[in-house]
Amino acid sequence: MIIKENFDLLKGVPNYLTMSQTKINKVSIDRGPAKIYTTLKLIENRINHYTKKKVFAELEKIKKNQKVVALTSIEGYILPVSVVKSSGLIVINLSPFGSDDISRVDPNNIYAAMVYGICFRDLIKQEIKIKDSFSGIVSSFLLTIFMKLFGKEFGLLGIYSTKIPKLKFLITSYVLISMFGMPENATTFKKAAHMSQIDFKQFKDEIDKYKFKDINLFIKTLSDSKIMPGITRHTFAAKFIKITSVNFVPALEDVSRFISILTTANLPTSIAPTFIQKYNRQEYEKILKTSERIFK
Repeated sequence: MIIKENFDLLKGVPNYLTMSQTKINKVSIDRGPAKIYTTLKLIENRINHYTKKKVFAELEKIKKNQKVVALTSIEGYILPVSVVKSSGLIVINLSPFGSDDISRVDPNNIYAAMVYGICFRDLIKQEIKIKDSFSGIVSSFLLTIFMKLFGKEFGLLGIYSTKIPKLKFLITSYVLISMFGMPENATTFKKAAHMSQIDFKQFKDEIDKYKFKDINLFIKTLSDSKIMPGITRHTFAAKFIKITSVNFVPALEDVSRFISILTTANLPTSIAPTFIQKYNRQEYEKILKTSERIFK
């Protein structure tokens, strides 16, 4: 599993933060951790979710003055949650909520941000190992989303439905190479073909034309392969942002964000597109099984 430094679709927005504690202090809200603690204790009895025990265990560390989380307002950083990679500090950013006052933010969003942060932190710190076999779950779930968002536009739900197996192959190749760090070679493509249940010989002669190292190349491949002819980075990103929100876009590039945002989608929150879990319930349950390992 590769931890991306920046997101191409979000024009270089950092995945994790490399800010010093001094810089974090400059963007931090006064008594932020205590305010998070108070806000969530007020709704504790209303929460019934498998993440609850670990979230409140983390909150108890705040009472001991341990540096677990920072409440910030980072102008220009469009994501509500990140982590300082070197220290594991969870950073909840109020700026995307349009306020620097936690009392004006739905407490459910603060809880979801803590869940997101814990999940993301443990994944990038490799507290939980994600096996390469998880790539199949990512690929299958992304295929469902692509079909929901682009199926009608490119005829994949109609006369061009025969292209769906090829789309799955291309998505799986991208996930294996760009998100799990496998080499861009015949062995990986054969693995992608096997996972997609298609004959690799169908694509052997054309595969050298396509590239999967990053999402920009993958989008170009979707167009060049005639699966989504004419699609561009701009139209691709715009569609995802419109339907799923900007917060979901990192899940298309980074496995740790993929798991974290989909864990959050299982909560009453505006951080994540909660409807997305209905797109492929079977694969979503598998994603939650991985998430549950983090919060057990």
